[in-house]
Amino acid sequence: MKNKVAFLLVCAATVAMGIVAFFGIGPYQMLGVGNIRLGLDLQGGVTILYEADGPTPSIEDMNAANSLLRRRLDQRGYTEATTGREGTRQLRVNIPGVSDPERAVEEIGRTAQLTFRDSDGNVLLTGADVSRAQSGVDTGSPGAGQIVVNLEFTSQGTRLFEEATRNNIGRPLYIFMDDEFISAPIVNNVIPDGRAFISGGGLGGFTRPEADELANTIQSGSLPFRLTVVSMNSIGAQLGADALESSIVAGIIGIILVIISLFVVYRVSGLAANIALLLYAGIMLVIISLFQVTLTLPGIAGIILSVGMAVDANVIIFERLREEISTGRTMRSALGTGYKRAFPAIVDCNITTLIAAGALFWQGTGPIQGFALTLGLGIIISMFTSLVITKLLLTGLLEMGLRNPKWYGVPDPEKADKFEPFQLRVVENRNRFFLLSALVLLLGIGASVFNFANGNGFFNLDVEFAGGTSFQIDIGQPFTNEEIADIVREVTGQPTPQIQPILNENRVMIRIHSIEAEMRTELIDVISQRYGLTAQAFTYSDVSPTVSADMQRAAVWAVAIACLAMLVYITFRFKDARMGASTVITLLHDAFVTIAVFAILRIPLSYSFIAVLLTVIGYTINATIVIFDRIRENKAITRMNLTELINVSVSQSLRRSIITSTTTLMAIFSMFILGVPSIRDFTLPIMIGLVFGTYSSVFLSGSVWYMLSRGKEKRPAR
Repeated sequence: MKNKVAFLLVCAATVAMGIVAFFGIGPYQMLGVGNIRLGLDLQGGVTILYEADGPTPSIEDMNAANSLLRRRLDQRGYTEATTGREGTRQLRVNIPGVSDPERAVEEIGRTAQLTFRDSDGNVLLTGADVSRAQSGVDTGSPGAGQIVVNLEFTSQGTRLFEEATRNNIGRPLYIFMDDEFISAPIVNNVIPDGRAFISGGGLGGFTRPEADELANTIQSGSLPFRLTVVSMNSIGAQLGADALESSIVAGIIGIILVIISLFVVYRVSGLAANIALLLYAGIMLVIISLFQVTLTLPGIAGIILSVGMAVDANVIIFERLREEISTGRTMRSALGTGYKRAFPAIVDCNITTLIAAGALFWQGTGPIQGFALTLGLGIIISMFTSLVITKLLLTGLLEMGLRNPKWYGVPDPEKADKFEPFQLRVVENRNRFFLLSALVLLLGIGASVFNFANGNGFFNLDVEFAGGTSFQIDIGQPFTNEEIADIVREVTGQPTPQIQPILNENRVMIRIHSIEAEMRTELIDVISQRYGLTAQAFTYSDVSPTVSADMQRAAVWAVAIACLAMLVYITFRFKDARMGASTVITLLHDAFVTIAVFAILRIPLSYSFIAVLLTVIGYTINATIVIFDRIRENKAITRMNLTELINVSVSQSLRRSIITSTTTLMAIFSMFILGVPSIRDFTLPIMIGLVFGTYSSVFLSGSVWYMLSRGKEKRPAR
């Protein structure tokens, strides 16, 4: 009876959660539900143009300023924002999920310069000489108990600060943030250890929030010049006005296809999984809203992967349940045993992927953090829905009398022999599979070299990776993104120009690869003729990549640390370093195959490339761990040699691999069919990557482990 009541409560909660998450009604509106922040690519945001005061700064100083703004945005939760140089003295910041430009400037914080000055106004050192800033409490006298900002200086700063205190004993050191006076402590003695603090004496003392804000501003770095705001405007969606609507429709259709597939294959079990999946979606939307996560294409990729893992967890459970029922167990016994045997694989898959998400969030920046955050949240929620909610629902359904094995997708035990999966000969044919992988990788290398030799570069780099030219045009009348994009494509031949309208002003920003002066003139002429404009309506400048070298290095480091962490976990969990190494090798194989796909198909490398690569890697981890978990289980209960062990384990997992891959691909394929062109550039490589992820986990992972382990094999006694 209790399970029946719990079943009905979960169903009601699922429906209620879906309504609340989608419409944001009732008391939950106070929590922000139904008010999810969307990124620049889906909804737009604000754009802020900064300019350096004084003489033209060096490229190095401008890059330093760009990195500083990037750190400040990350610190304030705007991980999906973009920054980049324009011309020689300007920086543009695009922030998603904010409609008020002035508020955005306040959210970023001041681009201020901390200075220490003497009584004559000479600057003795700056915030660039500070290595660490943290709020605290003064424990000395006479300021004991006062809130202060503790400073630690760099090696150069320590030397400069020692010199400053030596030359100003008995006099104050004036501390300014730009031209705003902060504090003026009296120098009583020489300070040689590079440690000091700022009190709020000139402001009547700091509050804790004020000290925290000042410490964060100093910690994020100081500029060798001051940045002033030249302009700030609201901008429209980067992917076009229809991108969000088409993405939502495609997502709904994809979920419906997954629901139908699970029900057709697993019947009653599929019904339980579908209810749990809907509950998962509702919880995910609510949490994204509550935590004010900015949802962009990389974030959607993280959700897609976590949905795939939620489906996969249920598939693992149902396949185990199917196997147990086929051996003649009662339904209740099969449910308990099936969950018990599925539990290790589900936990290992999710923890391994969670480790990767943690490493990506820790080391990554910008879209990498957005991907990691949605993936991590999705994994935690999917573990709850699959291990708790699905089991609760299945138990309730059994108590309601639904106990016929046919209703769970299992052949009638009286008409079927003992369940025997199709036996693959993976190990014996490993050289053929290795050769196929080598051919794909060589094809990718060949395509890259061919394109480079023809002057097109190894890859088709988007403006986000390569930089280019930015136009701002005062159209002066209504227009659509696609109208402008068609003109740019026709004149320049570039297939993926970035078009963003400046809202309420009939102006547009265009970012394209650098073009010759003649082509630039032609583009201006064509747009002028189309909309009746004069030359004064156009401004343009060179722009730097928004995916900076720092961000690329961060991505590489994040993936490297994730691989190392997974290697350690798998080695510990499976007590076999070779399994950990095999997982990482398989992962790298799929990463390089994905890169090869981008080279062969000339898909533009943009922010979405990072999301695609991380999605494929995450899927590979999950699929490979399932295979190795089955190998571990069979190894403990059988005396098969390595070849038999791998072949049987892979064959037993084959049905799960096919079902999980098919359902995940259905959801993504709907986005590919119904999405705008940029969405297709995002979903096509994901689909290809998932196919190869399934291929590598089934046909390569076990063979790699075999190659690493065969020298260690202990032959069973015959």
